Amino acid sequence: MKIENKQNLIKKLKYRSIYSGLKESNSILRKFAIEQLEFLNLEELRSYEKFLELGDLIIWNWVTKNQAPPNIKDKMYNKFIIMLRNY
Repeated sequence: MKIENKQNLIKKLKYRSIYSGLKESNSILRKFAIEQLEFLNLEELRSYEKFLELGDLIIWNWVTKNQAPPNIKDKMYNKFIIMLRNY
């Protein structure tokens, strides 16, 4: 993927993170997106895109430990959850 296409994906993911819906998850997703997306490789960005499709409530519950994440095939999800807990 060309650099400009990667930058377009990053812009799209930042937008989705900032305007995710739930006020609480918006806060952590926004900070994560602004501070971390530039450092992710293409595979990680695609995984984050799928991660966001899970929806705010699921992500919020996993990040806040209100609900344990199930055994997920995409190991990047666990990385995202751990990183998001720092925000």
